[in-house]
Amino acid sequence: MRANQYKTIKRQRGLGMLQWALVIAVAGFFLLFAFKVVPLYAENRYVESALRSLETGGEKVEQMTDAEIKKKLSNFYLINNVRSEGPTKNIKIDRRSEDLLITIDYETRVPLFYNIDLVLSFQNHLDSSRPGQCCKPATATK
Repeated sequence: MRANQYKTIKRQRGLGMLQWALVIAVAGFFLLFAFKVVPLYAENRYVESALRSLETGGEKVEQMTDAEIKKKLSNFYLINNVRSEGPTKNIKIDRRSEDLLITIDYETRVPLFYNIDLVLSFQNHLDSSRPGQCCKPATATK
């Protein structure tokens, strides 16, 4: 009786071939997703670092011309291998009375498979009136 009981337990252990194929397919999908998305988030971190470097650089960002700001950002992108067109083309500089707002808002589209694309939106702001709070959008105050 005991030998028969152990046979059924041994026979029921583990996943079958179909279950393993399903586990591998799901893991493959998440790996594909990670390989497509992680580099874009890493690139956005470089965009944030570029804005922080403007804030902590030797010159005051309010005294720089728009061309100088764009040149510094493009040099930072070149050194850190930022390849997307979004961060380089969507630089908006808004000069106010005594401060400056630099906005880099862009979307990146990456094909996942067949006709399915992922669209990621990134918003980066540097407000010279709020030092130390780079890359966070301004919150409305009451």
